[in-house]
Amino acid sequence: MEYKDVVHDVLLDHKRCQFLRASLQESMTYLGFSESLIDEFLNNITDLDLDVFITKHRKELARVQLGHFFDELVPKYFEKYIIPEVPFNGKILDLGCGRGTLIQCLIDRAQNDEYVGIDITKSPEWDELANKNIHFEVVQEKDFLSFLKKEQPDHVTITWVLHHMEYDAQKRYLSALFNVLKEGATLVVLEDAYSEILPPEDGRERYEKFITWSKEDRLKIMGAYDWIANRVFSMRTTMPVPFAYRTLEEWKQLFQEVGFRITKTRFIGLPLRDVNTAQSVFVATK
Repeated sequence: MEYKDVVHDVLLDHKRCQFLRASLQESMTYLGFSESLIDEFLNNITDLDLDVFITKHRKELARVQLGHFFDELVPKYFEKYIIPEVPFNGKILDLGCGRGTLIQCLIDRAQNDEYVGIDITKSPEWDELANKNIHFEVVQEKDFLSFLKKEQPDHVTITWVLHHMEYDAQKRYLSALFNVLKEGATLVVLEDAYSEILPPEDGRERYEKFITWSKEDRLKIMGAYDWIANRVFSMRTTMPVPFAYRTLEEWKQLFQEVGFRITKTRFIGLPLRDVNTAQSVFVATK
């Protein structure tokens, strides 16, 4: 789904657009974008010429989002919420590894035997990390099951990935994992998801404003955030944004339907990031 249809519809609603503007003002300022870029973006958000905006601000977008956010803030985020949940020893598969940031964090921890990262497109950073114990591959869905059977990972990490798949694809990927992984394998998952039961650990005030919206509006707002973060700030042209969100409780139910056992859930809340999207972590085992 693209900006010209669903996201544009989200922004055309005055109340939603005002909410998004206020939230983005806060997150973009926190991230370190210049006042002039923030003003230009927010003042033109409903009819943004994306190509013109990115061409004009490419250097700042790369410095702030790709440099400061992904290279500096995301590793700290992973070290706080993800790394402590990843078991020691064995082969780690990072599904949807992107630039390889999480794998680099795991390498620095030096507690696993082998690291494999896969994604649907290659990142230039892969070549800098790859060695005999670390490798990356482009793997499309049609090849995912055969890839798993070949690699036989011991544990899997999935960070900010599942909501970029259509709902049916989410279940297909999880079913493939359950069918191939060994007994005792652990999945550590970070998702753009809010809880309808657990209180937020961070960003309570932001959460209380967010939760006043209807469930339909919450999903639309999260989708608009996601599109902005990926299509605008990160300048990605191939990242799917299908608005395929679930609550933390809905994710738990899906994993259990597939056959996994949920051993831990955390509703991180709405911490300040590039966009203020709800965040949850959960751990599942086979």
